[in-house]
Amino acid sequence: MLLLTCLFVGIGLVTAQTQRVTGNVTSEEDGLPVVGASVLVKGTTVGTITDIDGNFTLSSVPTSAKVLQVSYIGMQSQEVAIKPSVKVVLKSDAKALDEVVVTALGISREKKSLGYSVSEVKGDELLKSRGGVSNPVNALQGKVAGLQIAGGSGNMGGSSKVLIRGVSSLSGNNQPLFIVDGVPIEGSDYNSADTQRGAGGYDYGNLIQDINPDDIESLSVLKGANASALYGSRASNGVIMITTKKGKKGEGYGVTFSSSVGFEVVNKLPQMQRLYGGGYGSTFEQVSINGKVYNYPDYATDESWGPKYEGQSVLSWYDLAKWEAGGQVGDPTTSIWQAPKHDIEDFFETGVSFANSISVTQATDRASVRLSYTNTDLKGYMPNSSMKKNVFNISASTVSADKKLEVFTNLTYFNSAAKGRSETGYADNNVMQKFVQWGHRELDMTELKDMYIMPDGTQATWNRSGWDDPTPAYSNNPYWSRYKNYQNDTRNRVYGNVGASYQITNYLKAQYKVNLDFFVDKQFERNAVYSQEQSKYKEISRQQYELNNEFMLMFNKSFGDYSVTANAGANLMKSNYEYVLGETVGGLAIADFYNLKNSVSSPTSANIRKKRATNSLFGNVSVGWKSMMYLEGSLRNDWSSTLPDGNNSYIYPSVTGSFIFSELLKEDFEWLSFGKIRLGYAEVGNDTDPYRIIDTYTQYTNVDSSTPGYIMSTELKNTGLKPERTYSYEAGLEMNFLNNRLGFEATYYYAKTKNQIIPLSVSGSTGYLTRVINAGLIENKGLELAFHATPLKLADFEWNTSLTVASNKNKVKELLDGVDYYRLASAPFKVEVGARVNEAYGVIMGTNFVYDEKGNKVIDEEGNYAATNGNEKLGSIYPDFTGGWTNTFKYKNLDLSVLLDFSKGGKYFSTSYMWGMYSGMLEESAANNIREDGIILDGVQEDGSKNTVKISGQTYGESHYSGPAAQNVFKSDYIKLREINVGYSFPMNKSAFIKSLRLSAYGRNLAVWGPDTKHFDPESIVTGSGNVQGIEGAALPGIASFGFNVSVKF
Repeated sequence: MLLLTCLFVGIGLVTAQTQRVTGNVTSEEDGLPVVGASVLVKGTTVGTITDIDGNFTLSSVPTSAKVLQVSYIGMQSQEVAIKPSVKVVLKSDAKALDEVVVTALGISREKKSLGYSVSEVKGDELLKSRGGVSNPVNALQGKVAGLQIAGGSGNMGGSSKVLIRGVSSLSGNNQPLFIVDGVPIEGSDYNSADTQRGAGGYDYGNLIQDINPDDIESLSVLKGANASALYGSRASNGVIMITTKKGKKGEGYGVTFSSSVGFEVVNKLPQMQRLYGGGYGSTFEQVSINGKVYNYPDYATDESWGPKYEGQSVLSWYDLAKWEAGGQVGDPTTSIWQAPKHDIEDFFETGVSFANSISVTQATDRASVRLSYTNTDLKGYMPNSSMKKNVFNISASTVSADKKLEVFTNLTYFNSAAKGRSETGYADNNVMQKFVQWGHRELDMTELKDMYIMPDGTQATWNRSGWDDPTPAYSNNPYWSRYKNYQNDTRNRVYGNVGASYQITNYLKAQYKVNLDFFVDKQFERNAVYSQEQSKYKEISRQQYELNNEFMLMFNKSFGDYSVTANAGANLMKSNYEYVLGETVGGLAIADFYNLKNSVSSPTSANIRKKRATNSLFGNVSVGWKSMMYLEGSLRNDWSSTLPDGNNSYIYPSVTGSFIFSELLKEDFEWLSFGKIRLGYAEVGNDTDPYRIIDTYTQYTNVDSSTPGYIMSTELKNTGLKPERTYSYEAGLEMNFLNNRLGFEATYYYAKTKNQIIPLSVSGSTGYLTRVINAGLIENKGLELAFHATPLKLADFEWNTSLTVASNKNKVKELLDGVDYYRLASAPFKVEVGARVNEAYGVIMGTNFVYDEKGNKVIDEEGNYAATNGNEKLGSIYPDFTGGWTNTFKYKNLDLSVLLDFSKGGKYFSTSYMWGMYSGMLEESAANNIREDGIILDGVQEDGSKNTVKISGQTYGESHYSGPAAQNVFKSDYIKLREINVGYSFPMNKSAFIKSLRLSAYGRNLAVWGPDTKHFDPESIVTGSGNVQGIEGAALPGIASFGFNVSVKF
């Protein structure tokens, strides 16, 4: 009995020392429960997290404890007094939100817990220059260290080259994977090989530009292999993750309307000579009409080595065209031989764009929805060019009464229609090729516009075959090219997901969703009858879908000082690509009738279909201790259909660790706000395109006159093909000081990629042109730095500044034994781009200057630069380092931001400069009176003596084609005034119908400076997102954009 009494007394004493506390945590912003908030008894290890209803229970709280600490990422932590029942409302914390990023699999994580580099840009940043950016990814230029983005501003809807930490694949895809709300999105382009190498064709742009910037909540760049290892082979080049806006509670009706009007003007053109007109020679041809003799320029020659402008009276092409259009009645008029009053800059128009977006968002305790519609309408700066886009989006979710089952969806429909994209590169209907490379410098744009089509429908052009023969010799009238030889294209696209999740316990959740990306893309290209080139009509149709079925288990629980987050899942991916081509042969039978049946001969056609599938298992575990030390590991196994059976399974591991050392030092060093070191290692890979391991055949209608058959591929397949594999190491240091007023992040990385998949050239005697092999090793190593500071912060004024700098050193370490060079592509003239052992990827190869032992250029006996007998390295196409500097100023409700970005290193070959000099078009071909006085090139004779041989200005110009290719290679260095934004947010009364109102203005691509930017913006040479870069075929003008935005919330 005594023993039993003692037992009950002991139980009573223990019970008296603890208590039970229950509570609920909600968000002040929308009133919804905060799921997964940390609740800790201050000064103890007793704690828990809230369930799906925001509720928590603590069963053994010491009676001596007085305070609960409640925290959640992105919200201000609170301390509340302990009571039997507690209600906590957490406020949003803008500073904390900046430290929450979206990582692999779309999971939001505290940035401090990550052992790898992730950069995030908010959606508002992408909207600042809304009308000046057709591709939302371009809005990231200069804002993320290690992210290289280049794209020509003058190419309506054109491509952007996107690279994260350099090139890792010799011949495969080097573009990052794009993910929108967990949906893998096709982001590449389908430009032809000719388009990418500057040889003509249309740049239809990356498909990632189909993303609507008005729907973007945030954009995360997962830069290293560690950050993207969970995506396996698809993420070997990094990941750009886009999170869209969702429905949420708010004041008012939840309606947001924004509208912008933008303008685009040409602000960068080559500098042309204005002293001499077209032709070949200093005199005019004498022609007689109705007994009168006229000076007739040499219009059949499309060069400008003609007579000097001295006010001579001439019979111009325009005079003849008007006379012929009038039935050749009477005598033709004459014109003055002079520099044009309306030169090439007057050919271009002021582009105007309109963008209007409306969204409606609402949420209750059990459901949320957001509906949006965005319309953009662009009339381009090129005559007869336009682009229209319509985007519909719905995001919705609902939960069951017990808050355990959630059903969600996010779907986007995109539609675009473009007309009059400019042809690019060295092409008949790229007006820049005719304005800069081949043409006459006396041509007046108003005359060309007034007479480009005759009353009978034939073409009127300056490039007449003779004074009495109006047939075009080489060049179309540029307005004929724009209004008769135009293209158009359409795209319809649906992407999104549907899924459901179930909260098994307050720390374990299961989720299943289906992701779809489907598009149909159609292109129509035409060349009219009466054009200089043969008339034609071509149709291309592409259709692709990708379907991903994904299942995940998600675990999140705290055990005293330890936190554990784990995810495990599976993914089944299937994709199908179909391509159909039809093209006329022999020209068009009837003018202005664009149908394949209008082909003079039987039209040609082609069909392609590609299928692929990847099955995957993946998982990761992150363990944290006292919010100070974190260790994370991940593992993914892919099975790819594009690799051989028995060799198509490959595993990618990663491990990272981080230590927040400021937690140990904050008491002694109050000036240290945050400090973290991190280390990581990962492996990730890259598979290949379909049908590279099995022989494929092309159907051939007639092997002979009566027998149909098949033709074998010219590529020898590889049944033992292995995936490319990248091994990556990363180390980083992050520090903030003075209450986060000053800080930096530094990352060093090293990565090597082996088992490169290369289509290597072989002897034609084998019956093949190439064979697919595994060989080669590429190395990338670099340093990324990001600095931020708030130099001035007053009651009404704040100045914030940030600087990003990144340097990547790339080297091709190995190719196949006995092979030290792999050609990627040849330019239309003089040079090629390739990969060479012990050099950076993307070397420009061509004939070089000859130098003596003292480094002087050698001049040949005729007075021209001597050229090497064979090709040498003339430069590398990628920069040594890039960066951006942003300054933001805020005074009360007025804000201003300025972005400068820069690139150092890299070179490109200019076809325009070569032919522009050859044909006497560019300023240098007439500068310093060289046409009258000649020029002595700076250099030495072969015997070492100083050169004294004078050559004519025309010989000097033409030597840019006949002499060393190095004369036409330029530096890609630049500093660019990328953006200026100014805005005012009107203070609104909470009870007012209008909840917020903001007016803003922007300017983009306003100026560029650099050692070789006299004629071209180095970014304007980009005409594709693939590996072939560094070749300027006939660059389009640089474009400055500016406009105004208004945003209203009700």
